[in-house]
Amino acid sequence: MTMTLVTPISALAALRAHPAIAQIDAEARARGNRRALAETIGERIFSRVLPVQLLEIRASGLGNRTYVGLRFSGEKFHGPVSAALLDRELVGAVEISFAVSPTIREVDCWIVVPIPVAPGTDVSGDKAKPTERDVLTVSVRRGESATELAHRLQAGIGVVTDPRWVARALHGRDGGA
Repeated sequence: MTMTLVTPISALAALRAHPAIAQIDAEARARGNRRALAETIGERIFSRVLPVQLLEIRASGLGNRTYVGLRFSGEKFHGPVSAALLDRELVGAVEISFAVSPTIREVDCWIVVPIPVAPGTDVSGDKAKPTERDVLTVSVRRGESATELAHRLQAGIGVVTDPRWVARALHGRDGGA
């Protein structure tokens, strides 16, 4: 005698599918008082392979104004990264962020590298020593086109960079191997 187990469709529908990797990554890196918005941005950014590791997506705001911060790692790239590739990556992440919500007024991108700290050093609280430093920062206001941002990044207009990091970390236009 063969027994067949049948599960009603309604019971199957109640089971949650495993979240996509993009969703897991987005949830783990989302911060700010508009966390759901940060997660949505993250899911869209993480839906493709990133050459530069995105560490945090912060969405914060008040009323109908939202500001987004994207913090990237300045080391341990997923393969060689040229200045041109980095520029494209930043432009793409900014475009994705603005596309998620019309309330986003500005997207700030910063790339950080760790600062070595001695064991026992206070790394949180009022006497905290910094554990990372910015090596590239750029702010983009809504309305700036991708072409304008790409030009600013290439020309270094309104972009703060550490030239030593650029020379060491990036391949191509500004230095590296």
